[in-house]
Amino acid sequence: MKKWLFVMVVILTAALFQGNETVFADQAVIQTDNMNVRSGPGTNHDSIGKVHTNESYTIVDKKGDWLKIKWNGKTGWVAAWLTKVKTDSASPGGTVYTTKYDYLRIRSDAGLSGTIKGHLMKGDQVQAQDKTGKWVLITHSGIKGWVHSDYLTTKSVKKESSSATGSNSSDQTVKGKVKVGTDVLNVRSQGSLQGKVLTQIQRGQTYEYIGEQNRWIHIKWGNGKTGWVAGWLVNKVEDNSSTKADTSITLSYNGTNIRSGPSTNDKILGRAHKGDQFQVLSKEGQWYKISYSGKTAYVAGWIVEESGKESQTATPVSSGSLNGKTIMIDAGHGGRDPGAIGRNNSLEKNLTLSTAQKLKNQLESKGAKVLMTRTKDEYISLSIRSYYAKRSDADAFVSLHLNSAPSGVTARGINTFYYHSKDKGLATSVQNSVVDFTGLNNRGILNGNFHVLRENNKPAVLVELGFISDAREEQTVRTNQYQEKASQGITQGLINYFK
Repeated sequence: MKKWLFVMVVILTAALFQGNETVFADQAVIQTDNMNVRSGPGTNHDSIGKVHTNESYTIVDKKGDWLKIKWNGKTGWVAAWLTKVKTDSASPGGTVYTTKYDYLRIRSDAGLSGTIKGHLMKGDQVQAQDKTGKWVLITHSGIKGWVHSDYLTTKSVKKESSSATGSNSSDQTVKGKVKVGTDVLNVRSQGSLQGKVLTQIQRGQTYEYIGEQNRWIHIKWGNGKTGWVAGWLVNKVEDNSSTKADTSITLSYNGTNIRSGPSTNDKILGRAHKGDQFQVLSKEGQWYKISYSGKTAYVAGWIVEESGKESQTATPVSSGSLNGKTIMIDAGHGGRDPGAIGRNNSLEKNLTLSTAQKLKNQLESKGAKVLMTRTKDEYISLSIRSYYAKRSDADAFVSLHLNSAPSGVTARGINTFYYHSKDKGLATSVQNSVVDFTGLNNRGILNGNFHVLRENNKPAVLVELGFISDAREEQTVRTNQYQEKASQGITQGLINYFK
């Protein structure tokens, strides 16, 4: 009898553990043929099979950019960026939470100590699975984690009853037009990523819109049908008649791209320079439509000034020499440490490395010998970086970084940090020069308790070259033109310091 009871306990225990394997009820829809299923979450793990386009598998876990799926009676890992997550809609009604702000962090645990697993955008709707204190457990796009309820609002959502047209508004008054700003854009049955995809529209196509909700726009498409599109992927088309004939813009930077359409993906027709002026034909979203070389073209609104604003002084020219000086450049982060992640998914580690390479060229052109803590995408510990500096013959150490502010906080501009008081002069010289060359907001110098500064016996500074948490500034710091200017500014700052 005792033996029989023991066997039953073992069976029940195994069943319980097996039943807990499925963490999510969402499906991963494969978007490419012959996609590897791996034994672990990364390309360094063995391939244990293949899956193919449009096949669907239940998600049971997620780590970083990898999804664990139930596959052929077992489990394996697939790259999340090659799948489309289909959210389980078994519970279409009931009380849900709606996100009040963009980039609300989903954390691994119910507290600020939890690691960030993903984000919610304003208007996203999620259903609570558990709650502890002010933290709510949710699942969204295959990510299960905790969000803070102060940034959520509750509302009762009835089961969707809209028709196949996607129309859920009786008001059909046209409020304006929008132009598609991405290659392919989904039209959905409701204003959220949970809405059913009704059709897809293409870049450059223009549609009338009849309403807006959160960051979604309700458009009219084909035979009286309506649907919702993501407002951040379209540009509102302003009425040309409302544009004053004397409206003009002045470029704020040298090497400004002039494009064929209103997005950074459109073809570059040419480049213009700081101080150049153009007449405005119309405005589409954040882009100005201008006349350029006898054609119509577009320029980004965040790198120009409208007529009437005081023009900035001319960009300074780098002068002087660094002959006989040795400079160590430290490109922040790298390898498994991506650093900050921008609004449009820029990785700090990539931007610091590309800027470091440009800075190396600038310094060498002025006669300096250059040392680098890393020359490729690899992880270098902070202690190793400071060790490199201590063992070197460097006359100065410059660490490059990009800044990031919490969601909901607006921050832009450049800071330079120092730790030892003897390095305050170097920080001041570099900060002032970088601001002069780039034109970004001067946030000043600060004392910073950073390892690479604190544990460094060389004159050392850490430069935060802008905020990639700000969408406009992220666009700027990603450009080769900006990185060149920042490199010129740091170089001139070092020249001024050693004079």
